[in-house]
Amino acid sequence: MNERVGYLHDGRARDLQEAILWHGGEGGAAQRRYVRLSAKERDALLVFINSL
Repeated sequence: MNERVGYLHDGRARDLQEAILWHGGEGGAAQRRYVRLSAKERDALLVFINSL
């Protein structure tokens, strides 16, 4: 079986980073904070989210 995991309400984001970066509106502030993180901090955040 070939299951595709998608993120966002319609599954169009291929991974968590795309889902974060494609947010606007209510999620805009979180998206801007994510962009300001260092690469090491972003990696750590994604590892944490994937562990949930």
